[in-house]
Amino acid sequence: MTKWQKNAAYALAVYALMVAVFRYSSGGQGWGTALLLALVTTPLALWMGWLRSRLNEQAAEWGRRRFRPWPEERRR
Repeated sequence: MTKWQKNAAYALAVYALMVAVFRYSSGGQGWGTALLLALVTTPLALWMGWLRSRLNEQAAEWGRRRFRPWPEERRR
């Protein structure tokens, strides 16, 4: 699978999961409302996942570039 196909499959799976969550939650939304709510929340969930991975990458890079030792590693 190409990267585009993987991303599309992942987005479709998240959308289907969101529809099921909204449809069968304790509030019991109708199918139309569940489909619309999932359409709104899926891009938000995908963006939050991307943001988390991006922040983790930046934190790892910052940890590699740190020039001062951590306080626990300092000898007094």
